[in-house]
Amino acid sequence: MTNNDIVELTKKVLAENPQWKTIYQRYAKQIFQNSEHFVANARKFMVKAPIIPYSSLGKVMSDDSSTHIDLRFAGQSIGNISINNNGVRKLYVSAEQAKYAKEHFGYEQSKELKGILWEDATDWRRYFYSLESKSSTCIKSEEHRIESFLLKEFAKTTRKQDKKLCNIQPVRMGGKFFQLTTPLKASTHEPTISLTTKLNGANGGGIDILATVKHSPRVSRFAIMELKDENRENECQEVAMFQAITYATFFALLLRSESGRDWWNILKNKGKITETTKIKDVPNHLDIDVVTIMPVGGSKEGDLSPIELNELNTTLHLYTLYYNKDAEGNPASFVGTLSDNLLL
Repeated sequence: MTNNDIVELTKKVLAENPQWKTIYQRYAKQIFQNSEHFVANARKFMVKAPIIPYSSLGKVMSDDSSTHIDLRFAGQSIGNISINNNGVRKLYVSAEQAKYAKEHFGYEQSKELKGILWEDATDWRRYFYSLESKSSTCIKSEEHRIESFLLKEFAKTTRKQDKKLCNIQPVRMGGKFFQLTTPLKASTHEPTISLTTKLNGANGGGIDILATVKHSPRVSRFAIMELKDENRENECQEVAMFQAITYATFFALLLRSESGRDWWNILKNKGKITETTKIKDVPNHLDIDVVTIMPVGGSKEGDLSPIELNELNTTLHLYTLYYNKDAEGNPASFVGTLSDNLLL
C-alpha cells in the first residue's frame, strides 16, 4: 500500500457514496443559520485548565435555544454546560460521568447533576481544578488525554506562555476546540464509508486535530493532524500517515464540493458567520498540511513526498511531528519535518 493508493481508495469510496455531499451541504447550511447564536453564547462561558471545553458538529448545528459545551478532563468527558441567550450557565453531569469521576478520579462527593447553576458548582469546580493530567491518570484513552494536552499547548498564543511550537493554532468554534467528523472510517487503514441511513448523517472518524499552520508570514494552511500515543511497529508512522491522508483527501474534496465555500468560511471565521461577514472564495490552489504526531521512536517512517491532487488543484504536504515526554508522560519538546518547516 502506498500513499497514492490511499488517495485513490478514498476518492473511490466517496465517489461511490455521493450522498455525503448532500449531508455536508446540509451541515454547512445549519451552521450558517445557527453560528451567530452559538458563538455569542459560547463566548459567555470560560473555564480554567485542566478542564477543557469542546464543541462538535452537532453542538454547532443545533437550533436549541441554549448552547451546549462538552467539558473534558484529560480527554475524558466529565460534564456538559448549557448557556442560554441571557448568559445563564448550567452544569449537567450524567450518572455515568459521576460514577466514573468517583471510581477513577477519586471524587468521593461526585454525583449526578441535572442542571445546577455554574456559580453554584463550587465543589465540582474545585475538585477538577485540583487535578493534573498525566500518564498515571486513570482514563479510558491515553490518546485522548494527549490530544487534549496538545490542543491546549497549540492554543497558546505567545512564546511568553512557553509555547513550544509557534504558528500552529487549533480550529475553534466560539473559542472552543472543535473536532470535524468525517464520513469515513480509516482506523483499519483501508477507508470505508460510514453514514447513518436513519439520521441521514455522517458518523465516521473525526480528524484528531484540525489546525491552521503558518509557513510564511501572510499565508496559513489547514492542517490535518493524526495523533498516536505510541510509536510501535504495528502502528508505525507510515501507517498512521495512511489514516491522515484519508481524512485529508476527504477534506480537499469537501472544500471543492458544492458547499466548499461555506466550509472554507466557517472554518476560517471560527464558526462565526453574520450578515456583515465578508464571504471569501476557496483559493484557486489549495495547500493542505498532513501531519502525523507520535512519540519519538524507531518505527518505520513512510514516504513524505507531496501528493498532487490535480483534479482538485490541491497539494497535500506530508510532515512528521514527534514528541519527547516529560516525567508525567506529557509532550515536552518536538522534532520532525513540521517543526523544521514552521515559520520562526
